[in-house]
Amino acid sequence: MNVRALLLLSFLPGLLQAQQWIPMEPADRPITVTASGIVASADALRFGPPPSRSWRITITELATEGSRVEAGDVLAKFDGSATDDRIRTLGAELNAKRSELAALQETQASEIEDGKVRLAAAKSTADKAARKAAAGADLFASLEYKKLLEQKAVTEKIYRREEQRVELVARVRQSKQAELEADIRRLESELAGAESELESFTIRAPRQGLVIVGTNRQGQKLDTNEAVNPGMVVVELANENDLIIQAEVFEFAANSLAIGQAAMISIDAAGGSELQGKVIDVASIVRRQSQYSQAMVRDVSVSLPPDMIGELRPGMSAKLTIIIDTQRNSLAVPDEAIQYQHGEPGVVVRGEGWRPVRLGRASAGLHIIEAGIAAGEEVGL
Repeated sequence: MNVRALLLLSFLPGLLQAQQWIPMEPADRPITVTASGIVASADALRFGPPPSRSWRITITELATEGSRVEAGDVLAKFDGSATDDRIRTLGAELNAKRSELAALQETQASEIEDGKVRLAAAKSTADKAARKAAAGADLFASLEYKKLLEQKAVTEKIYRREEQRVELVARVRQSKQAELEADIRRLESELAGAESELESFTIRAPRQGLVIVGTNRQGQKLDTNEAVNPGMVVVELANENDLIIQAEVFEFAANSLAIGQAAMISIDAAGGSELQGKVIDVASIVRRQSQYSQAMVRDVSVSLPPDMIGELRPGMSAKLTIIIDTQRNSLAVPDEAIQYQHGEPGVVVRGEGWRPVRLGRASAGLHIIEAGIAAGEEVGL
């Protein structure tokens, strides 16, 4: 026998004596589903990047994680340089069109006055010719009177044409002015839209609350100079007085969950004491756990005791144990008592050693034993 074997034999009595044994006694066992989650606000406002002409937009300013803000404080700002350039371009085009309209109106005013003078002169000439022709043929020689009639006809024709010209010029003038005014309205609308877009690049808090900075696709907190896409949550504004636990439960286990089921909550940052809560929401939609995981999960929300909310903060990690059923008169062993040999579960039975067992459902850190041990036997940890 080698030295190592002798050493093991010498320590064996002490090891056996230090072994902790648990008697197997039947009892009503709660059937549980476990999950990990975080403390979150049930009343949180989420803000993402504003609509823009580009797919990605850069964060230029971001409120500090965990800071408390008041209504009107800046939560985030985004790069609006392209929109700012467009505002300057539109402003220059608008000023040019307004100047063009002012010059046109000035020119048209002069043309209107000239037209009035020409029309008045043509009318005066036509009236004069008409008066002469109306004097009577007996006052003039036949040839001269004939000339007067011809002059009357010509001056009337000139007057009518001048009237038509004035009317045509007025329509052309109105058309040019309407075209410029339409361009000005279009540019004013585009400029107002661009200014509104630029204003939307600054997100301000609509109320007081706690700042929670969003994460990128790698799960890291966002920061300034980082580009984000539409649909991403850049920052949240949480109401600290309305907290819950949000968790992910694997699809196969979530099928047993229902609103109103009791839940035990453990939050290490709050001392690790066990809190009592209830399931208040189970998402109807199944989703992938992350872009890097094929596991399918459902989101679950659990209430917190009102007297504990003041001691908690959004973002604290939590462990949930949700009671979904009760199995009557059953045996159970702690999870750490289960040992696997050749892929088969078993436990160490006092006076015998390792024995295979058939495991049942989980029960708050225990596993129900369907077969393999009997009441009264002792199992080692």
